[in-house]
Amino acid sequence: MNTVTRIRLTAGIVALCAFASVTHAKDSDRSERQTIKLGIFSLPPFMMSDSNGSAGGVAADFWREHIAPLLDVDIEVSGPYPIPRLEKMLQSGEIDVIPYVTKIPDRAQKFTYPNQAINTISPCIVVRKDSPITSITAQKDLYGLTIGFITNAYIPPFVIHDTITLDLITTTDFRNMNHQKLINKRVDALLDINYISFLYEMQTRGLLADIRIIPLNQDHTSIYSIFADSPRGRDLCARYEQALVHIDKGTFDEITQRYVQKEE
Repeated sequence: MNTVTRIRLTAGIVALCAFASVTHAKDSDRSERQTIKLGIFSLPPFMMSDSNGSAGGVAADFWREHIAPLLDVDIEVSGPYPIPRLEKMLQSGEIDVIPYVTKIPDRAQKFTYPNQAINTISPCIVVRKDSPITSITAQKDLYGLTIGFITNAYIPPFVIHDTITLDLITTTDFRNMNHQKLINKRVDALLDINYISFLYEMQTRGLLADIRIIPLNQDHTSIYSIFADSPRGRDLCARYEQALVHIDKGTFDEITQRYVQKEE
């Protein structure tokens, strides 16, 4: 073998090794790419199953379209589950994020909350169409009522009073069950802390005919994506907050409008 051939062969081997090294690095990067697991409960259009049974909604779209690219991660969404189960899954590490949830004292002690909310919501009271209640201007308008709601959720101070009874349930499809209780006169009214979501779901299900929805101007509530109280959870929360800085404030509402307009 002459000197020129030997040099060419050596150069070819070096180039092949370099290519193999780069290819392996890329494959390694793909295999090490982080997947963030979101867990949702049923709160259309913000968290829900789509027509194919896949978990999604506004909050999932917000993470997929805006947070994931900035964090360079993949997103996996599962659910919907009841809220108590979701909280246990977040504590155990089965999921990394509950993407759309209120802040209540018990939850704030167990999980990592970012400083920045992604949205705010306003509550409403729901009564039967034949109810004498047509407007609510003061807390006394609710005195003596039994009001249906859910467990493990933020309760507005406006409905907390000795003369107001809250009938709480725990189920994934809590709105359907509470609607049935209202129509069957097992409760006098319903509380819902998310007016847009309640209106969307009742309209989608064709359940508006027998009820009256009364929006409340009190107690607007902040909504957060929350994380586990663990090194991984706190690190992910910090990265999430850094990503939020680069996202326009109205982005979440714009995604919401995509869903709302689709149903109008």
